[in-house]
Amino acid sequence: MSNILLTVRQSDNLQYFVWMILASMVIVPSAVVKAEESGASQYVIEEIFVTARKRQENLLDIPESVVAITGDTIERRNLKGLEDIGFAIPNLNLSMRADGYPNASIRGVGSFGNTQGVGFYLDDVQVFSDASSRFGDLARIEVLKGPQGTIYGGSNIGGAVKFVSARPDPESVFGRAKIRAGEQGLVDLEASVNVPLGDNGWAMNLFGFAMEDDGYLVNPNTTRTNGLATNNNKDVGEVEEQGARVSITGPLSENLSAYMSLRFNDLDAPNNAWIRELDETLDHPNIVATSKNNRHERETFAGMLELTLELENVDVISLTSFTDTDSSRLSDLDIREEFLLDLERPEGMKVFTQELRLMSSSDNPLQWLVGVYYSKFEEEMRSELIWYDGREDAAGNFSGPLGCALGMPTCSGVWAGEVVTLAQEMDTIRTPFELRNRDKSNLAAFANLNYSWEDWEVGIGLRIDRWENKSRNLDTGIADSQDDVEVLPRFSLTRWLSEEAMLYTTVAFGYEPGGFNLANAEGENSLFGFDPEDVTSYEVGWKGRLMNGRMTASVAAFYIDYESRQVEYQAEVNGGVIEGIINVGDSEQFGIEGEFVANVNEFLTLSAAVGYVDAEWKSGTVVADVDLGGSTPPGVQDFNWNLSADFRHPVGNRAGLDLITGLQIIQSGEYEGLQAFNPVTNPDFILVNLQIGVTGAAWELSLNVENIFDEEYYVDVQHFPNYFLLDGGDNIVIGTLGQPRQVSVSFNYHF
Repeated sequence: MSNILLTVRQSDNLQYFVWMILASMVIVPSAVVKAEESGASQYVIEEIFVTARKRQENLLDIPESVVAITGDTIERRNLKGLEDIGFAIPNLNLSMRADGYPNASIRGVGSFGNTQGVGFYLDDVQVFSDASSRFGDLARIEVLKGPQGTIYGGSNIGGAVKFVSARPDPESVFGRAKIRAGEQGLVDLEASVNVPLGDNGWAMNLFGFAMEDDGYLVNPNTTRTNGLATNNNKDVGEVEEQGARVSITGPLSENLSAYMSLRFNDLDAPNNAWIRELDETLDHPNIVATSKNNRHERETFAGMLELTLELENVDVISLTSFTDTDSSRLSDLDIREEFLLDLERPEGMKVFTQELRLMSSSDNPLQWLVGVYYSKFEEEMRSELIWYDGREDAAGNFSGPLGCALGMPTCSGVWAGEVVTLAQEMDTIRTPFELRNRDKSNLAAFANLNYSWEDWEVGIGLRIDRWENKSRNLDTGIADSQDDVEVLPRFSLTRWLSEEAMLYTTVAFGYEPGGFNLANAEGENSLFGFDPEDVTSYEVGWKGRLMNGRMTASVAAFYIDYESRQVEYQAEVNGGVIEGIINVGDSEQFGIEGEFVANVNEFLTLSAAVGYVDAEWKSGTVVADVDLGGSTPPGVQDFNWNLSADFRHPVGNRAGLDLITGLQIIQSGEYEGLQAFNPVTNPDFILVNLQIGVTGAAWELSLNVENIFDEEYYVDVQHFPNYFLLDGGDNIVIGTLGQPRQVSVSFNYHF
């Protein structure tokens, strides 16, 4: 087996292998299948129901762009990380930030770095502290494009990504177990079981997983200038993650029911494992030659309780949640083998949310939803910069190069500018980076009404949202707060062309709250505020079924007016590093997107999606005395698309035994990196993923090849201060290297 895989990986003609498989999936069915019977019911695409508007609806009945990835697709394609979701949906630029948090923008709204931009949800509970966790056992993933402020509130200015878990079923016992193993030392185990709890309608679902992956980044433990070397684990990208979730549902009385869940997630993964490049040639090495391996350890406990009271024509729903996350991150900021400068960031986050909503449950032409919402986010950050020094006298005075840099009174001029190399004499000085407490809260009331008559539907929504942000710098004792009230209307108009197609137009508003940085751009140790950003989005679109229900398709065009756009920055000030968020200015963008899914016959399903965004800063947007007007804001992909084919065919005359094949071709568009001024351009790239397997009545065995052509790419790039002065230059380029080719085998058993 290993020889076969090696031959495939080294073949110069691997492209022909993939195209041959794709061609066979199209040609073989026509050769082995008799002429199809006519009739509208044959090979009809199943309806997909989502809860984008907090009620269950057909995906094709919603007057906005919503994309759903089903649980079967998630499992078959092994969609585990944020990048996998982002690659699957055009105009969604989604990846794991280098420190383990999401980078996300939708249609160019939102930004990479510490800005939020896109809301993440698990079972309608917003996830603030660990959105990059693996949730697992999902019924589907819903991606809502465009601002979702009216129903979901702040931090959804670009849209929302909703993870919907499989709920317990009181009818029967069932479950599954899956193991996946492959290159990079990958071992991935997960299992779930559904158990009815008696004959009273109660049921429980248990899910758990454990995963290890050595990763593809290498620390060579390079010899330092003093002739010594550290002994770090060479597998810089090693990841260990495990988690569990238990959920219970059932009736409390004749018309009152409950759904409860508790989850746990433990992550030990790389943190800021950047690739260091001296210029913008982007050579994509996999070497991270640091004095210490950067790590991120995170532990999360979370729970939620949903109560549903069913009255005559009205449902009353209460949704309560809590989340407790402890995180510790270590970064080697000089990204070199020398002991120069590290950053240690312990952080604690506690979140409480409460939502109460009433919604109509009849089949009347008027459908309505009203509610109130409250959230409280408490964060404690105790991060410090760690400076390494090679000179310390008997009295504890630092007189080496670090002491000189920090202006120590005992500094000896002979050490000025010297690189520290004497590990035996090395000591450290710690200086505050982010010693703070931060409390954020939201209180909102919202309503959404939809009225239908003949072939028309009109929707009107409104949310009044009060946000508050309090921050305290524990190093100086300075505290400040800001708050405001946002009014977020929404309007949609739908014209049904037939029972199978609709035209719609939607106007939506969204915002991202303001906040505070601990240091401003001049490096003063104080609080420096930034304002909220606002978006107005205009969208027109068409959705429908074609080919007697064997194809679904949609197309949308949009224009977005983006004001006071928040962008992250990093800067080197007085020998130290600061980072924060500033309001750069206003931008505007327009674009189009479309997708289709078609059942070619009973064996083959083809799908395709495309997205294009043209975004630019408005004239008068000035940074560093440069007018950015007409240039592209960061994090906005210009053109991206994907194609996929899924083929399933019986093997010979063996009943219940099928050959399954899946192929995805993904083009990720070019975009500008983190900074608004003088950004690094991240070029476009194409990825191809392949799955081949055999499935029986209760099991599935498959071979999975991710990034089959071993494309080299970054999921983010930016300029960064250069703390290792010997290789010259004020700045370097850093990037998070994407997944190279990885071959794995998985076995899935259902019972």
